Amino acid sequence: MEKKFLIIDGMNLIRRLYAALESETDAVRRVERCQSITVDALAKLSQQFNPSYAVIVFDSSGQTWRHKLYPEYKLGRVPMDDTLHDAIPSFAKLLRFNGFPCLRMEGWEADDLIATLAVKAAANQIKSYIISTDKGFTQLLEDEHILQYDYFAKLGYDKAWVPGKYGVEPHQLLDYWALVGDTTNRIPGVKGIGPKTAVTIIQQQPTLEAIYANQEAFAPRIQGLLAGGYEQAIQSRQLVQLKVDVDIGVRLSQLRYHPKTAN
Repeated sequence: MEKKFLIIDGMNLIRRLYAALESETDAVRRVERCQSITVDALAKLSQQFNPSYAVIVFDSSGQTWRHKLYPEYKLGRVPMDDTLHDAIPSFAKLLRFNGFPCLRMEGWEADDLIATLAVKAAANQIKSYIISTDKGFTQLLEDEHILQYDYFAKLGYDKAWVPGKYGVEPHQLLDYWALVGDTTNRIPGVKGIGPKTAVTIIQQQPTLEAIYANQEAFAPRIQGLLAGGYEQAIQSRQLVQLKVDVDIGVRLSQLRYHPKTAN
């Protein structure tokens, strides 16, 4: 039987389920309802994917290496509701009780931990399913052992999906985002370059290094947009690139999925 690894972006799932309960005015009741539907969502996912291994990954509370590299990273994002923030430890306890190991490492975003786990599993021919709406994970889809699933849209994404969505191949996404930036995380990219222009540029020259080494090959308008943007583009690429070599210190065998069964 094929081994499957279910990797869940914890806060991505919980925050969206919590947001859907905005009509609930009682703060305590809202958290309780969110916990209930989170457990229900995980039960549906485990039934759908029937994983051999599973983990729910959470962000650490402090700053990460991206903030040190670029202090404006994620600046201005709407902060998590205080009530939900304070309830996260109880979420983790509940999820563990229901058979899902939870992972969090100080100083690391969940994205880097998820990417590391997926890439290491893929190296062992284990198919990973990343449950998240975060577009950043699509850079991992070059590996056919890594897939992404949007629980809310009920859509799965693979390597073949990327060109239709972005106009570039998965291995070109980092250079693409380096040019267009990522407004969600306050990553600047190159000023004035949008998705269509970025695709045009990458179709001519496949990497940032090649683009800036051959600026004269582009139309004057594009040359003007690229001018002076190299260092910022390189930094933007660093920020969007997921780490795949974090020393997590967890063996896959420790993440074996043991579903909670009724007595």
